[in-house]
Amino acid sequence: MVSASSFVACALALCSYASAKTVYFAIEVAWGQVAPDGYSRAGILVNGTSPGPALIVDQGDDVQFYVRNRLNRKTTLHFHGIEQLNTPWSDGVPGLSQRPIPVGGDWLYKWKATQYGTYWYHAHYQSQVSDGFFGAIHIRPRASEPRPFSEMAGNQQQILAAEANPQFVIFSDWMHVTSDQHFALQQRSNIDLYCVQSILFNGRGRVNCLTSEQQQAALAPPFRDLYQQLNASSPLPNGCLPFTAGTHQVPTEITGCSATSAPLADFQVDVSKRWVSFNIIGAASLVSPVISLDQHDLWVYAIDGRYIKPYKAQGILVNNGDRYSVMIELNQRPGTYTLRANNFALNQLISGFATVTYTNGRSGGSASSAPKYGRGDVGLSAEGGFSLDISLKEKREAGSIDVQGRRPTKLSHQIDRRQQSPAQSTSRPYFTYGGFPVQPGPGTILLNQTSPGIVPFPNTPPPSKNVQQTRIFYMSRFQAPYLWTVDGDQSYPEYPTAYAQDQPLLYYPNSPNAENNNLVVKTQNGTWVDLVFVVLDLFGPPHPMHKHGNKAYIIGQGIGNWTWNSVAEAAAAQPQNFNFDTPSPRDGFTTPPNSGTPKWLVVRYYSENPGAWMLHCHIQSHLAGGMAVALLDGVDVFPRTFPREYQINGNGLGRRRRGIES
Repeated sequence: MVSASSFVACALALCSYASAKTVYFAIEVAWGQVAPDGYSRAGILVNGTSPGPALIVDQGDDVQFYVRNRLNRKTTLHFHGIEQLNTPWSDGVPGLSQRPIPVGGDWLYKWKATQYGTYWYHAHYQSQVSDGFFGAIHIRPRASEPRPFSEMAGNQQQILAAEANPQFVIFSDWMHVTSDQHFALQQRSNIDLYCVQSILFNGRGRVNCLTSEQQQAALAPPFRDLYQQLNASSPLPNGCLPFTAGTHQVPTEITGCSATSAPLADFQVDVSKRWVSFNIIGAASLVSPVISLDQHDLWVYAIDGRYIKPYKAQGILVNNGDRYSVMIELNQRPGTYTLRANNFALNQLISGFATVTYTNGRSGGSASSAPKYGRGDVGLSAEGGFSLDISLKEKREAGSIDVQGRRPTKLSHQIDRRQQSPAQSTSRPYFTYGGFPVQPGPGTILLNQTSPGIVPFPNTPPPSKNVQQTRIFYMSRFQAPYLWTVDGDQSYPEYPTAYAQDQPLLYYPNSPNAENNNLVVKTQNGTWVDLVFVVLDLFGPPHPMHKHGNKAYIIGQGIGNWTWNSVAEAAAAQPQNFNFDTPSPRDGFTTPPNSGTPKWLVVRYYSENPGAWMLHCHIQSHLAGGMAVALLDGVDVFPRTFPREYQINGNGLGRRRRGIES
């Protein structure tokens, strides 16, 4: 075992290494000037890159993850999808499982890799994930873990080899303002700013612009109808659904569009290996795109880190926080094919692209690496914010926009504007720029979370029908267009993160904040709990809810008002809307959008992991706007004692916290 002093020295050097059954991993987070889509702004770098380096461990390993905070504001780190069995103090949520990491401070998170599959780490302080603070996690399964591939035609050894060496495909979205600026603009304009400027793959992408005529042609048929109902003529220049009021206070960095020619990510695949595994991570803050690869089927074999019976599809609707592992047969002619992320939602008509290149049998096929940036002066204020009042003259002199508020022409590039294939590829797509099938019908299958035929592997016993507790949430906007509520009566004060920040509920489960029934759900250990989400907002968007701690089962979804006292009553009235036999365990589940009538979603979980866990929408602006509640699971056996290094004033390192707390 490595001594504490030598480990800290290693952490400060940003090294990572493995010894016996413990894996050490260290990151430093800092602001830097970045330009992932060709537009330069301040972003958060993880060891100098965004996305940050991948943590790869084996099932059963003990993980010690060190974080040094070089930002000029507090932060925390969450391990998305990791159940934190017996380590609830390492979940990384301020106000629930820890006090934030202060400016200049550090933290050591410890947890055991009890699961297998693909997950990700990201900031959980305000909306720092939107600024680039995230990276992949992959836990290699034990050799004894049953694999689902025998149901696929193909060489099993080649398929297993592909699974053992996956390529991480992390898509994210990018705004031309920081998350702090974005929230300040929402406050100032009183508008829900639900759009981005680009979609990135592994930190690389371009700003793509369409003419008004091309936008009209690219809108998917369901959204054309909704545009008519909303009396909207056409999208804004960047594809955004027009706002209803206050647009004079929204800068062109939010609504404008001028194309860039930044390099795209290129994933190289070795055709001699016949198969490749793409492990897709949905790290976007706002968009929920359809992911597809031209002329290639996607054999989905794991969702949210858990195996399913392989499911062949041509596209996957990936919501915020979701992970999908897909096996792809390399059975096309050598060449370059377009990997697409076509947003399929009312909020914005936007797409992002990458390329997949056959290496013609050469060894060394690899994923596109994240771009490396140098740290530098990015003009941060002492509070970590950025000035929103730079004059147009100053912006012109800085070369950031032209006199009309657009990007300068020297950075513009007239890439191919065809609706089907704006990327540099001649491959044939399955889905349009608007995320709709090019040829609707049985030949183009789009997988989503409730697609029939998704069956866990191995098929585990279904959740119990003996439910001890039901909580019904009425989700909507709350008091302002950019503020949100889960329970319908109160908004979680997430921005700034003030809720119990000095008294995390894990340590103070009987505090006044813990007794707030609007924002806290308490469960008994060893009981089954139903969570019912009802979307009331007229034309309310989908909400990709993420449950910390253990997973839940998606058991029902329907249209109309929720008029029942229990799920059993609802299932008796509408049995066609429920699946109690083969539901998949998920840590993310998305409510259907309200397209003029209420929609509802039901999940069921077993309370067996005592701790303070967050349940929240993973759209970052919704979380910042208060769309969260706390789950205090197992309050009858709640932790009463903590490891010395994780006492309330600890940081996992066994010494006093350091840094600037204010």
